[in-house]
Amino acid sequence: MASRVIEAEYDGKVLIPKEPLDLPVGARLQLSIHVQQDVEERLQRLRALWRYFEDNPVDAPSLDDEALRRENLYGDRL
Repeated sequence: MASRVIEAEYDGKVLIPKEPLDLPVGARLQLSIHVQQDVEERLQRLRALWRYFEDNPVDAPSLDDEALRRENLYGDRL
């Protein structure tokens, strides 16, 4: 069974492909639908998430550069 990905738009009743499908009339298909989010909606969600993390910072100790050196992290493995 051949498979391909196409983009389509829903007009309220039917799906309208963005490109020709080259299928015979009456061909039976199996569809898997993945709804693409609007870019502006995604940006709004990301901004809201950013604001959440700004308002609720993680209380974690800060590490200086020396503590993050590979030799100090994996000293027992060298």
